[in-house]
Amino acid sequence: MEATPETQKEETASKTTVTTSTTSTKSGKSSFEVNGELISKQILDFSESKDCPNQIRPILKKIAPIVVKVFIAIDKLIPILEKIYNKALEIWAQLQPYKPDLLLPSFVGLIMCFFGGSYLTLIAAVEAFNLTSSGVIIESAKILYEDFQKIAAANEKDNAKDEDGDGVADVLQVNAKELLRRKTVIFLKTMDPNRLMTAVAALNAGFMAIIATLKLEFAKTITLGNSIYNTLEPPLKRYVLPKFELLFPVEYRKWAYPILSSVLRSFVISWAWFLQRIISAFHSAMKGGLMFSRNLLEYLSKMNIIHINHEDTYLDEIIGGVLALLGLWFQLSFRFALPFPLNILLFPFSLAEWFLMWMVNTR
Repeated sequence: MEATPETQKEETASKTTVTTSTTSTKSGKSSFEVNGELISKQILDFSESKDCPNQIRPILKKIAPIVVKVFIAIDKLIPILEKIYNKALEIWAQLQPYKPDLLLPSFVGLIMCFFGGSYLTLIAAVEAFNLTSSGVIIESAKILYEDFQKIAAANEKDNAKDEDGDGVADVLQVNAKELLRRKTVIFLKTMDPNRLMTAVAALNAGFMAIIATLKLEFAKTITLGNSIYNTLEPPLKRYVLPKFELLFPVEYRKWAYPILSSVLRSFVISWAWFLQRIISAFHSAMKGGLMFSRNLLEYLSKMNIIHINHEDTYLDEIIGGVLALLGLWFQLSFRFALPFPLNILLFPFSLAEWFLMWMVNTR
C-alpha cells in the first residue's frame, strides 16, 4: 500500500527527535556539563564581586564545584530514565491484548480504598482538575513544553559555538554579564511572548480554580477548627496563660500568649483535619470499592471470562463493601500514616498532599 503524504509526514515527525540537553559539544562535553560549568562560573564571578556579602562568599565558592557534579549526575540519569520510559511503553504495548486500560479504573478504586484518607486533598484536587480545568491546563502545558524545546535547542547551539577555534566553547570564555546578555537574547529571539503569556495565564487560572474548589470543599473543616479554637481561647487565657507566663523571664513574657495560641490553634485544626480524614476515608473507601468491583466485572465480561452484569447481582456491592472495610481498617490502623516502604515510594504524593493542605489552610 502506497503511503499518503499525511502518513509520510507523520512518520517523519515520529522519527524526528528533539535535541536534548545531553547533546555533546565540540569540546566533547555534554550540554548539561557545559550548563553546569556556566552556572558554576556565574556563582564564582558573583562571589568575587563587590556585591557579594563576605559572610556567604566562602559558601558560594564551595557550592560552585558541586553544581557541575549535579549537572553531570543529571546527564547520566536522563538516559536511564529514557530507558525506563521506553521499557514501560514497550510493556504497555505488549499488554494491549489484555486491555489494561479497562483495569485502570479498578486500580484507581483500590488506591481510593486504601489511601483515601491519607491523600484526601490530592484526590479531591484530581477530581476538581477533571471537572474544571483539565483541558486548559493540559493544552497550556503542551505550549510551554514546545517553546521550552525550542529554547533548549537554541541554547545548545549557542553552547557548542567555538568561533575562535581554540577548542573551548565561547560561553565558557565570557564574563557573567556577557553570558547573561547572550542567553537573554536567545530567549527573546526564540520565545513567542503572546503564547507564553496566554499559557501562563491559563495555567494560573486553572490552578486557582482547583485551589478555589478545594477551599470550598474543605471550608467546613477549617471553620470547625477555628470554632473550636474560639471556644477554647477564653479559658486558655484565664486559667492556662498566667501559669504559662511564669515559665518565662519577665522581659520575655510577652511571647507567652502568641506561643500558647499558636500551639492551641495548630492542635485544634490538626484535630479537625483528622476528623475530616476519617470522613473522607469512609467516602473514598466506599466509592473506590464499588469502582474496583464494577470495573473488574466489566473487564471480565469484555475478556469473555465470565459474564456478570452488575445491575443484575449484588456481587459488586459485596466485593466493594469488603474492600471498603479492609481499606478503612488499613488506614485507621496506621492513623493515616504510610508504613515502610510505602512512605518512601509515595513520598512525592505525600509532598503534593502537604502542599495542597497548606494552600487550603492559607487565607
